[in-house]
Amino acid sequence: MASLREKLSSAKRFVDGVLGADKYQHYLEHQARVHPGQPVMSEKEFWKDYSDWQDKNPQGRCC
Repeated sequence: MASLREKLSSAKRFVDGVLGADKYQHYLEHQARVHPGQPVMSEKEFWKDYSDWQDKNPQGRCC
């Protein structure tokens, strides 16, 4: 049986995924996998860039 800590951790991961709070972590993983050695944006820069992208593309991503 899963401990309370494991259940809470699992719930946090789920909520972060639903709310998009894990986007920066996914960005870092993508950069490391696909663009190794390239500079990465800070978390603040990432969220600014993402917010700007959303403003320019209100329909969302097609793929």
